[in-house]
Amino acid sequence: MEQKETMEQSLRRLEEIVSRLGEDTVTLDDSLALFAEGMKLSRRCMDQLREAELVLEEHRVPEA
Repeated sequence: MEQKETMEQSLRRLEEIVSRLGEDTVTLDDSLALFAEGMKLSRRCMDQLREAELVLEEHRVPEA
């Protein structure tokens, strides 16, 4: 069974990718692969945030 990455793990990897993309030694092919991975991670983080928002909305106490 595949374990889902936590938000923290995804954000940490995104930081690594941004750092690598800022290096002068990264090839174009590597840059494109890193960019694609970063986009995938970014979408995953956004999905996790949406899920968290839904949970919060479900448990929200109505205002008086």
